[in-house]
Amino acid sequence: MSKPSEASGNADVNCEQEAEGCTGKWEGGIEFGYVAVSGNEDTASLNGQFNLSYELTKWKHEGFVATVTSSSEEKDSSGNVIKTESEKYVAQIKSNYKISNKSYAFGIYDYDSTKDSGFEYQMSLAVGAGYNFIKDDTHVLDGELGFGSRKSKTEATLVLPSETNNESITRIAGKYKWKVSETATFEQKLSSEIGDDNTISKSYTGLSAKVIEDLALKLSYAVKRQSEVPLGSKKTETITSFTVVYSF
Repeated sequence: MSKPSEASGNADVNCEQEAEGCTGKWEGGIEFGYVAVSGNEDTASLNGQFNLSYELTKWKHEGFVATVTSSSEEKDSSGNVIKTESEKYVAQIKSNYKISNKSYAFGIYDYDSTKDSGFEYQMSLAVGAGYNFIKDDTHVLDGELGFGSRKSKTEATLVLPSETNNESITRIAGKYKWKVSETATFEQKLSSEIGDDNTISKSYTGLSAKVIEDLALKLSYAVKRQSEVPLGSKKTETITSFTVVYSF
């Protein structure tokens, strides 16, 4: 995807979508860095992420795609070298529609495919409403409640074939952002998808600091916890990342 033009990046968000010359506001970023992963795999690895958002008066569309790939080698008790590879692909698309200065409606799609996690993939779709409890130049605090469905497919084993499960979910989420200084920003995200068979809870904590105008360093810690997983898989996965972020 090509980089949005400077004209669109500086466009006025406070305009109607159908108005002539209204192009909205584009923002995006690219992250790349080192990751330490613990959970189903204990490895050192590299990650990459691409973020993009587009905002008008009533609408805001945002999303990201991210990947974590790694490989490790170790010797067993017999001296044989065992090579382990891990791959993780995550994507999210979200649209918000502003109802008032404080409230909004949203739709969100999540996708997660993690090798050797017990699942080939997990995807969910939910719609609901959100509320801006705090929104000023320093602090932003949002809360959301939504309902939807989740589809999960387990990995096949030597004993069991893969299975696909569909279930209804209730989604509860919150986001807090604090502009610590002109160059530093703290962010905390929490979400929980409560399903009939499985509850997935996620936490993301990030602290970024600008190095120059468009370049920043970020330290983040993410946790994914599931109430039910296939036999032999771990319920908790953590990812600690140190990345370089280029924003446009």
